[in-house]
Amino acid sequence: MKSYAYALIVLMAFLSVSSAQLPESSPEDRALLVGQAENLFKSLVPAVEKASLGTVEVRVWRKRVGYGTVVATGKVLTKWSEVRRDIRSLSCRTGAGKWLSAEVSGVYPDADLAILDVGGLQAEPVRFGDEGTLKLGSFLALSRPDGQAAAMGVVSVLPRSLRSSDRAFLGVVMDLEFKGPGVLVRRVEPDTGAALSGLREGDVILRVTDQEVNGSFELATLLQRLEPGQKVEILFKRSGRQEAVNVELGGRPRAPRIPYNRMEQMNSMGGHRYNDVKDGFRNVIQSDMQLNPEDCGAPVVDLDGQLVGVAIARAGRIKSFIIPASMIMELLSTKPVKPQAEPGNADGVRRQSGFENEDPFEMMRRKMEEMRRLMKEMEEKED
Repeated sequence: MKSYAYALIVLMAFLSVSSAQLPESSPEDRALLVGQAENLFKSLVPAVEKASLGTVEVRVWRKRVGYGTVVATGKVLTKWSEVRRDIRSLSCRTGAGKWLSAEVSGVYPDADLAILDVGGLQAEPVRFGDEGTLKLGSFLALSRPDGQAAAMGVVSVLPRSLRSSDRAFLGVVMDLEFKGPGVLVRRVEPDTGAALSGLREGDVILRVTDQEVNGSFELATLLQRLEPGQKVEILFKRSGRQEAVNVELGGRPRAPRIPYNRMEQMNSMGGHRYNDVKDGFRNVIQSDMQLNPEDCGAPVVDLDGQLVGVAIARAGRIKSFIIPASMIMELLSTKPVKPQAEPGNADGVRRQSGFENEDPFEMMRRKMEEMRRLMKEMEEKED
């Protein structure tokens, strides 16, 4: 497999150079790039080959809404927010073209994942690997049921939480124009770890634990590696004298949301489509892989064919999220939430709406989806 990886890297480098040397996009240029892209994806076949045997298409009324990863005999893991549009008409199609009916048996709301029971499915369950081997820039590929790669990209951010409450928060506003050394505190937010420890406006933070900080970027990067509840020693300078305090970090407060119409306008620039549920995940790998929204649920492998996660969301032009293999295995070791169906809506389609003991985070996401659909219908009627 290493030889395939080397060939792929060489081909990608050639493709990048070729693209850079084409100042204008003529039909001949486009044909050349298409041919190079086809060769690139052919090079990925050995990497995705094994994972593709445990991949299926997931369809609502025979329209593909996602892929699914076979995690046990007759059980498929897929993206919940895509299949919940109409759970009565779910089916799966194997790489051999066989159609099988599917039924939602459980949901992991925080991860936006659902377990489907698929009767008659003979596919072997996949074997998850260790995403801990990934580094920034590691190549990744998305597996399709037909043995081909649906997308490829590199790791752009290593596993992290997208929840504000899971990110360490010191509670200071930094002076971005301060030249250093250290970081000048412009304001201390009340009722935060910084305020409780006695840090004040005008203090200059010099070191956090055993790491010196010489700018706001360094301090922000360091805090990203820490967790709420963790205690750190901060060395700072006040009135020309150095002092040290112990600070218990809190959770980052939720940032204000971008207004709906502005958010949608930004998302639609360039003709890109994104998943409705694309943030708030507890643990994800970020990649520049350009997924389609209906590619979610597919296994993601590295160039050695090791299954390192499951694609969960296209969130931006060059931002897609993957739930790591370790997180998937942790989820599968727990009991999923049972879905509950509401009576039929006015359009005659019965949709999934709630859960037993529903998580507030999932409830908020569901309400936002319903609001988005309603606003879209209103805009269409106005047009």
